[in-house]
Amino acid sequence: MMTTISKRRPSHSTSEDDDDGMECPLSGAEALAVCKEFASMTDTNTSLAMMMLQKNEWNLQRAVNAYQDSMQGKSKASQKQTISTSDVKRVKIEPSITTSAPIDNKTNAKTHFKVLSWNIDGLDEQKNTIDIRTQGVIDVIKREEPDAVFLHEVIPIAFDLIRNLLPEYDSYAGNTEGYFVVILTRHELFKTMYKNSMEIDLITSHHESGTEEIASKERMEQLKLCFKYMMDAPSHRTVLFGGDLNIREKELQKVGSIPSGIVDLWIETGKHKECIYT
Repeated sequence: MMTTISKRRPSHSTSEDDDDGMECPLSGAEALAVCKEFASMTDTNTSLAMMMLQKNEWNLQRAVNAYQDSMQGKSKASQKQTISTSDVKRVKIEPSITTSAPIDNKTNAKTHFKVLSWNIDGLDEQKNTIDIRTQGVIDVIKREEPDAVFLHEVIPIAFDLIRNLLPEYDSYAGNTEGYFVVILTRHELFKTMYKNSMEIDLITSHHESGTEEIASKERMEQLKLCFKYMMDAPSHRTVLFGGDLNIREKELQKVGSIPSGIVDLWIETGKHKECIYT
């Protein structure tokens, strides 16, 4: 059976989020140093550090205080939720998305396959912060240890950093000019053949994002092309397709919905809210 891991934006989403930050007043080296200090003080990463610093005008102490306040708020909410459900005697455990890749002790083969799909928004990089944001992306990939990664809106500078700082992955770019998509695959998995190994095609795409009618038509044509490629694949191959499709629910219905033989893994695994966006 062919599968798709496309994660669609909710159909009511028609515009991009506003930029919460200000122009970085620091040099690239200074900004990176401040981000690393924030990450060290809060035990987080440079990607979160840059977001918090942007929201707090690059004031380190203010950003740290804001982060700690937000975490305290989450902790109180969690405690409140625990109290409110303490009288429940029977709890239904819902199936969850597997985020690990356990090894079958008998065959030494992986029994789960983990994919990360992410639009890293390379075009919106502020001056002097490209290295910081890309390092944040790299930190997340290293922490999550996906077997394959689908990246969108990658720019050449970011791509060079990703290739250099993630040597455990092979990289395949759709282009190397402007902004483009990239697929990363983990060496240790894709260079090793196990008995009864699956043959997998990995596909990613970044579709038209405009709200105009012409953009909508182009986006639907792009989606139909991806569906066709999946359906035309040999029956013995599993196709994993994920990307920033920008598709609206009404557009999906116009193209005939998801074809028979293809399933949306986000739906199949329980529609987890933390995985709804690319």
